[in-house]
Amino acid sequence: MHFHSTAIVSDKSTIAKGVQIGAYAMIEDNVQIGANTVIEPYARICEGSVIGANCKIGSFAMIGGLPQDLHFDSSIKSGVMVGDNTVVRENSTIHRATVPNSYTVVGKNCFLMASSHIGHDCIVGDNCIQGCFAAVAGFTTVGDNTFISGGVMLHQKMRVGKGVMLSGNGRFSYDIPPYVNALERNNIQGLNLIGLKRRGTPAESIRALKSAYMFVCKRNVNMRNLAIEAFEKGLGNDPYAKEFLEFFTLSEGRTFCSVREK
Repeated sequence: MHFHSTAIVSDKSTIAKGVQIGAYAMIEDNVQIGANTVIEPYARICEGSVIGANCKIGSFAMIGGLPQDLHFDSSIKSGVMVGDNTVVRENSTIHRATVPNSYTVVGKNCFLMASSHIGHDCIVGDNCIQGCFAAVAGFTTVGDNTFISGGVMLHQKMRVGKGVMLSGNGRFSYDIPPYVNALERNNIQGLNLIGLKRRGTPAESIRALKSAYMFVCKRNVNMRNLAIEAFEKGLGNDPYAKEFLEFFTLSEGRTFCSVREK
């Protein structure tokens, strides 16, 4: 371990081997930091945060700060959990949960670019990338392998499926199904084929996804009912297509992004 002489590190925290803590960084009480993680100068890791191994937390980042919730009781014990190998760049913020004894979660192998924000009670999956100045509001879930481009704004209590590509400066308040391209305001347009191919998705699964997407999304009417009908027609036999269709069927009463009219 290497702590700069000006760093403030609570003796009530657990710091693993190989951790580096830079000048004027602050590690508060009851923090856990995994092996070989680097905390850059002026970063602040707030009470109750859990940082995995081999992470990098940039200068002036704050992990575990108070939620931006007018009704939050600061006496509630909660925290933030960041998975192994995740990078949080400078000036970024991840706020702790509002639910007692729970965590805001960012998964493994994620990359949060400069000045990005993850709100309270969010759950962000593994291998996600979030661009500069993008923000995810409270209680939102983001699936694995999602790319949130710069300037994207996600409304609170949204669901974003796996493998989604969100185009820069997009604004979203409706649920976004897995494996699609999302853009502008609550619009989707086709499958994220580049992402699917880069991750080695089998060709037969891509074909099944295309069939499911065309059946549910191209008509822009009651996607939940269309997804149920798609299952009845056997379009959900492939695991990727099944996951796509289940996104609609497992959430009665939700509103979904619709296909942009050309």
